[in-house]
Amino acid sequence: MTDKQISDEPKIFRLIYAVPLIGSLFKELLDPNSDATLYFLLNVVLLWIFSGAFWGLQGVFAVALGLVPVMFIVILRITLGKVPVSEADSEQS
Repeated sequence: MTDKQISDEPKIFRLIYAVPLIGSLFKELLDPNSDATLYFLLNVVLLWIFSGAFWGLQGVFAVALGLVPVMFIVILRITLGKVPVSEADSEQS
């Protein structure tokens, strides 16, 4: 990444990039040309299955309850029009 790309990113991304192990994984996750996104999603699903196998139904429900605030934010962003619906909308932003 160039210095211009790094300076245009939000501060929270720069803070995450500063963490040694998590930062490099996060950079690769955001790279559209890498397979890291697929592996990340596979690991998330496997961790959810493991929590269900280890703690039972409470492990499955705990993950689902933890994702409730994320879904609230997603629904709120869609409602306020902050998420581009088509490529034409994303070009105008």
